Amino acid sequence: MMKRPSTYLAVTFAALAGLLAATASFADDDARDQAFARKALQEGRIKSLAEITEKVKPKLPGNILAVEIDVEDDGRIVYEFDVIDTSGKLMEVDVDAATGEILSIEDDD
Repeated sequence: MMKRPSTYLAVTFAALAGLLAATASFADDDARDQAFARKALQEGRIKSLAEITEKVKPKLPGNILAVEIDVEDDGRIVYEFDVIDTSGKLMEVDVDAATGEILSIEDDD
């Protein structure tokens, strides 16, 4: 049975609307996390990225490719380092933004 073009357009539009809503939600989460982290930094509750990087770089299993900041559900602020090791494997290293403690090192597959 062949679908009518109007049905196809309606389904496509609904899928696109859902995708846009999800993207906007992630953007809102990122903006909220950044505002929360900025305030925590200004209040001295977390360390700057420069301080954290200096502290953890000798302990990282490779070279830093990227860093994100994330606010966990429990309110803890975490720097997420994307690191590539000497064999070319991509790793995610989570670091507590307040203490500089490495919380986890995982494959980022």
